[in-house]
Amino acid sequence: MGLEDQARRAYRAVRRYRQPPPAKIRLRDRQTTPPTVYYLCPDYDTPSGGVRTLYRHVDVLNDAGIPAALMHHRKGFRCGWFPHRTRVTDVASSPLGPDDLLVLPETEARLFPRLPPGLRHLIFNQSGHLTWDVDAERVSRHHRESPDLVGVLVASEHTRDLLEHAFGQPVHRVRPSVDPLLFAPPERANGRTISYLPRRGRSDVENALHILRARGVLADWVVDPVDGVPQHEVARRLRASTIFLTCSYQEGFGLPAAEAMATGNYVIGFHGYGGREFFDPSYSAPVPTGDLLGLSRTVEEVLARESAEPGWCFSRGLRAAAHVRAEYSPERERDSILAALKSVGFAS
Repeated sequence: MGLEDQARRAYRAVRRYRQPPPAKIRLRDRQTTPPTVYYLCPDYDTPSGGVRTLYRHVDVLNDAGIPAALMHHRKGFRCGWFPHRTRVTDVASSPLGPDDLLVLPETEARLFPRLPPGLRHLIFNQSGHLTWDVDAERVSRHHRESPDLVGVLVASEHTRDLLEHAFGQPVHRVRPSVDPLLFAPPERANGRTISYLPRRGRSDVENALHILRARGVLADWVVDPVDGVPQHEVARRLRASTIFLTCSYQEGFGLPAAEAMATGNYVIGFHGYGGREFFDPSYSAPVPTGDLLGLSRTVEEVLARESAEPGWCFSRGLRAAAHVRAEYSPERERDSILAALKSVGFAS
């Protein structure tokens, strides 16, 4: 088993066994409030694109006039690692009515047998590859047999194909978005900086960098591991970067790579399957997953090209930024969320 595989298993074990017992979700006999969409969210106050997406969905719905709230397990808990204006509640304070809709992340599969009968719910599966991590047979049975499961949402074409193949049921794609105010390209090409996120595919990125240093090709380049900083600082450092390395093995979408593209980076690495839809070879350099030799060779070739033609990376980064900012705009995200709710028959 490789180091990356071990790291993924360790991460999953922490998420699976160190979470507090789930609070009991209650269903009232009658509707006493306007029909509301509740997004259940893990009490997880560490930077996570998936959690940030749940918060953003709630904001999108409220802005569109559809009552929505982010629901945590613990009373008084809310994420503090990014600024937000999201309406937040908790399970104990918000029993649901028969006309409400609960949206569950796929990581909350432990709650499936505890849901009250008659509670309409969606599963928002952002990862795809984590679907069967907790009680796989129960998860599959719930998808196939639950009369209260009204639909499944996903963040990428790859995850839609995966789940439709697994369960034989239609799946609704909701588009992620890249914040166009935060993640925008600089006006001119930067110096020579290579960035990456250590929490994603760290061992492969750093091994490739060791190879490149041994070959003497990084002498004129700064390497910036962007980690443990607020979202606005991530965006600032990506704008100051020329090349972004990504080595995620299995992604539901791969938002960091998309955000790096939006800031004008030339992105090199593994698309993680979920990111295949935006990893275009005309403005990025996809490398077969796990191919350390291919990764190091590709980076070296790109560095040589940039040295021979200064601005080569930035010209392609601008094309990547234009594509990502158009395809994954807040407007397209909003439209896809509203269309998904309409398709499952929710009316506020």
